[in-house]
Amino acid sequence: MGNKKILVIGGVAAGTSAASKAKRIDPDADVKIIQDEKVVSYGACGMPYVIEGIVNNFQELIERPASVFKKEYKIDVITNTRARRIDRSKKEVYVIDLQNRLETIYEYDSLVIATGARAIVPNIKGIDQKDGNDIFLLRNYEDGLKIYDSKKAKNASTCVVVGAGLIGLEMVEAFKKRSARRNVDITVVEMSDHVLPTMLDKNMAKIVQRELESNGVKVITGERLEEIVGGSSSRNDDNVKTVKTNTNRQIDTDFILVGTGVRPNSEIAKDTGIELGFANAIKVNDYMRTNVPDIFSAGDCATASNYITNEHTYLPLGTTANKQGRVAGENAAGGSARFRGIAGSAITKVFDLYIGRTGLTRQEALNHGFDPIEEEIESITRAGYYPGSKPIWIKIIADRKTGRILGSQIVGGEGVKERTDLIALALLLKADIRDLASFDACYVPPASIVWEPLNIVASQTAKQL
Repeated sequence: MGNKKILVIGGVAAGTSAASKAKRIDPDADVKIIQDEKVVSYGACGMPYVIEGIVNNFQELIERPASVFKKEYKIDVITNTRARRIDRSKKEVYVIDLQNRLETIYEYDSLVIATGARAIVPNIKGIDQKDGNDIFLLRNYEDGLKIYDSKKAKNASTCVVVGAGLIGLEMVEAFKKRSARRNVDITVVEMSDHVLPTMLDKNMAKIVQRELESNGVKVITGERLEEIVGGSSSRNDDNVKTVKTNTNRQIDTDFILVGTGVRPNSEIAKDTGIELGFANAIKVNDYMRTNVPDIFSAGDCATASNYITNEHTYLPLGTTANKQGRVAGENAAGGSARFRGIAGSAITKVFDLYIGRTGLTRQEALNHGFDPIEEEIESITRAGYYPGSKPIWIKIIADRKTGRILGSQIVGGEGVKERTDLIALALLLKADIRDLASFDACYVPPASIVWEPLNIVASQTAKQL
């Protein structure tokens, strides 16, 4: 029969994790990665920090070159090559070399689809203009390089960022700090009524908006960008764009970053007859299996089960991709690993604020049949007399009937990740809000106050039960 053939379509987080784990489970397996990018393994989340200047260059984001996979792990990596079609009956994948256009067929015994996601290009008139290098998306390594190398982006005095989600706000800070000497004028346009709309409730988002505005960023919410026209009417410059919103607002800008989210690259799966699920992501079970035998999927192209609602969802994040990839790789090699799901945990940084979220918002809790109660407090991160104390705002959501913790949103100058992680664990364990009010928290003046803020907000929430 020969060695087992395990083929992985896609690299970066899920794909490389799957291939590496498969090889550890079955060292004799013939493991290959097909990657349509030139770089197979890199830290995509670090791209804003290269553009900002904190990280020296994009080379530092490369975790393992293709040569390392071959030399150290005995995994073949075929880069700059796109999988075009899967023949599920013959167990073959048809690929094309993007440089020389040569086609090749690869056989498999087990297949992992880790094709990731791509940036959403919104329906904005003029967004596909080809007359200049001044409209950018940011999703992959090449996108980041284009922005980093762009003279227009380096020398701009004005910028419009479309979308106030994770990508948009991280890039706002990157652009602002990169051009600190020139003090670039940045405007954020968000169609929702608040920033970070998929992450925070409106009252918590107001704290983040104040931080943006205090750093000289103009924030426009509740408006939708409808058109981009070449050439500014007010500045008489063909190299300057004008954006128009649905309220007839017009903004002149040197360049535009579109950060309106991503959608899964699931077309190859759909064409194969693989079932799609939430948001048209590839539907998988807890073992990362699709509905087609011997085909698995993981990462930003796949669904994930939410361990609060027990329903499938879509939340493309690097942490999830790595965990799902390991499970898919182990099971593709004959194992029986299980992915326990997600809580929707996410964190970002906007200037001097960290923003963390896990679990459900109040509206999401209502949508899933819970009877939510919530409480919000403002506290500090260190003893009041100890230097360097910073504010922190915490919102907790629980179920009125059972007392079960449902979610949290935390914004502050420090200590946000640790508290968000603790809530994520509480969600996995289906903990009661009274447990959170009673857990034995540490205290030392340089790192906390006598009454841990999580204890306080949980105690106040529990009074509503």
